Amino acid sequence: MDITKHDFGRFVTERRRAAGLTQRQLAERLHVTESAVSKWERGLSYPDITLVQAIASELGVSGQELISASEDHEGRADKRDARSYRGWRSAILWTTLLTWAAAILTCFIVNLSVQHTLSWFWVVLPAVGLAFSLTTLPLLPVPRPGWLALASATVCLVALLLVVWLQFAAGPWLVIAVSGVLFGLLLVFTPIWLTLLELPGGLGRHVTLLTLVIYTAALVVFLLIVFAALGRPELWVWPALPIVAIGAAPIWISMLAIRYLPLPGLAVAAIVTAFIGICAPVLNRAIEAVLGTGEPWVLDLSVWSTETMDANIQFLIFVACMVAALLLGLGAVVGAVSRRRAGLAGDR
Repeated sequence: MDITKHDFGRFVTERRRAAGLTQRQLAERLHVTESAVSKWERGLSYPDITLVQAIASELGVSGQELISASEDHEGRADKRDARSYRGWRSAILWTTLLTWAAAILTCFIVNLSVQHTLSWFWVVLPAVGLAFSLTTLPLLPVPRPGWLALASATVCLVALLLVVWLQFAAGPWLVIAVSGVLFGLLLVFTPIWLTLLELPGGLGRHVTLLTLVIYTAALVVFLLIVFAALGRPELWVWPALPIVAIGAAPIWISMLAIRYLPLPGLAVAAIVTAFIGICAPVLNRAIEAVLGTGEPWVLDLSVWSTETMDANIQFLIFVACMVAALLLGLGAVVGAVSRRRAGLAGDR
């Protein structure tokens, strides 16, 4: 919308009166003549561009509102919301900080006064630190608050496990628990870390493959730590590693097919779905063979008993996946035909 001098003058007049100022008072504050203010309001001239911010400040509007000669109600609402959010955020921050401090101080006093020593207080301290890291630390004005909160929460959790291990329940479970925490963090954040890293060469195009490699290696190491902590490292060789290989194979094949097969999405989905259907009975039989617990595979959909339950369910999963794969394959064929016809029509 084009703003004329008269529109600008009318807006200045309205805002000046709303601010309770006379032309002379406004002129004195801006260090200009009263005649200059009068010319602005009568639509005879514009103020110098260097005065825009000062005029806006005296009239209680933004520079953009002054230039457009209209009030930015939406912008003012956004500013109010921003102020409200900052106030709400500050209130939560200080409330939680005082709450954590009060909890630590109370537990310190009670533990010391009742038992004349600090015992269970050392459990409370890292527990409160864990809660603080997850709820309050991200609100603090610190660099990279998300990553700092993650690191702090991890340290506090490990400290909590260590205190419990030292005071109440020594044993191999601490090594297993800490390894499990680190393994879980690796599972969740590996794709994010690989995305953020500047990988050399063409590795940036193979984040999926790198993630699978790291996941598999981490799982193998985690199982080694578990069985070593339990004093049974031979179980890591058999049956743990064969079962890991059996379970990881369909994941590897499916993810690599989704990522690297040069086919339309529906075609890839059809292949992966059919493969999953095949895996349903095959994987169970393979794991049973490794564990030596295999039983005769009895399929009878008319009878649902202990002997037939597993076979019936696996067969129905196989059939459902095959039907879904067939429908997806038909969709892929229809899509390919439609694209081909559209291409031929475009050539004409």
